[in-house]
Amino acid sequence: MIKKLCISFLLLAPLLQAESSNNNTHNMWITVFIHGSFSLRPHLNISNILKMLNDAIEETVYYRSTEINRRDPFFYKNQAMGEMGLHKIDITKPTTIMAAPTVAQAFEEVAQLAGYAPSDQYYTFGWSGLVSNKLRYIEANFLYTDLAKLIKKLRNQGHNPKVRIIGYSHGGNIGLQLGALHHTKNSQDQIYIDEFHLLGTPIQVETDYLINSSVFKRVYNWYSRSDGVQSLDFFSFKRWFSRKKFTKRKNFSLPDKLTQIRIKVSNFKQRAMKKQLHRPPENNKEIKKYFKEFNYDPGHFELWFMGWTILTYRKEFPTNPLPIMIFIPLITKYLQEHPNAPRDLVAEIQPYFNKVELYPYRAKHKKHFHIIKPFVDENKLQEMRTHALKFVPDNYNIETYNRKVYDAIKTVDHELNKIRKLTKMEQKKVTKLNPIINLHKDENIYQGHFSTKK
Repeated sequence: MIKKLCISFLLLAPLLQAESSNNNTHNMWITVFIHGSFSLRPHLNISNILKMLNDAIEETVYYRSTEINRRDPFFYKNQAMGEMGLHKIDITKPTTIMAAPTVAQAFEEVAQLAGYAPSDQYYTFGWSGLVSNKLRYIEANFLYTDLAKLIKKLRNQGHNPKVRIIGYSHGGNIGLQLGALHHTKNSQDQIYIDEFHLLGTPIQVETDYLINSSVFKRVYNWYSRSDGVQSLDFFSFKRWFSRKKFTKRKNFSLPDKLTQIRIKVSNFKQRAMKKQLHRPPENNKEIKKYFKEFNYDPGHFELWFMGWTILTYRKEFPTNPLPIMIFIPLITKYLQEHPNAPRDLVAEIQPYFNKVELYPYRAKHKKHFHIIKPFVDENKLQEMRTHALKFVPDNYNIETYNRKVYDAIKTVDHELNKIRKLTKMEQKKVTKLNPIINLHKDENIYQGHFSTKK
């Protein structure tokens, strides 16, 4: 009897140990920021546009000069961007050298305030920033590989990794390409993205269907009506312009795991009236009566960049210098608390009244779902803004920015001119070579037995 009990215990011990190990496994959240493409303004000419349309940008000034700028740390100072590949961010050490730690620190602070799953580790994924669907697929493979290695490492350490990706502009399309790569991997090499956030991403018919891939568990598409850049990506013969939202069509339906959120920002100023309102307004009627509303829907750069960027970021923007991106945890948490919320809605941020309103995109459905939640407290928001301003980089201005961009173009022009000259010289050398020697030049060439020539 004792012998049987011992044998049973030995057989069950590994199972009990495995169950205990699973119960003790720690969910470790990893948040990865993926930056957008580099500015196209200096490269918008007919020649480059045609090459972009054909996705054949190799061996162009645009390709090489962007490569030079992409590796310059100067461009890491205004956004969550680092070196090429997957790199960990130390959020405990914000610096003026790069903005990623400041952004990640603010993101984490909002996450903790909201009760949103905080991140144990933050990363940037750097890519070329070139406008090319072909290259985005290749670079997404690097992302997939890097994430797979990281996930495996964390699992070996006894953690249960949860991955959150926030892709800005075409960085979102880098993340989207993971859906194309997922099905090319062996089952043991496959990874999964628990939360995939697209922020101001140009939605393209070439790749939009990839959100249906099983690699993505939840997908959030954040956009703004005032984002004029998002729709301007026309570099494809398959469409005129990109879209802000995923839309269903024949053979493509929107999955339930997708939520699309229009970001609306409204600010208010009390009207000059004899009778002043000395308490918070109780309804929209009082707001309209006593306050003047100002629309601050974020532009493309206000979604992602720090306020000191030389790009278009309004000084009077309500969250300046913080990008709207850092408030994603707050709104996502509210959506998670309401699983039956519409999949197409508006998140209206009203910092003046310290609130966020969530309601359906279609006004006629507003009566079916409309919730009001607190925004980041005014004092806390001011504290975060003041803290971020401590890390404004030195010597970061439009003059330096332009000099670096155009110096790279001049360098590449010089390189290409040298290559052209060398190519011409080589061609001349080839034409000057002695002709092939014909050993039969002065002799009758044998024509064969049946030749009629004498």
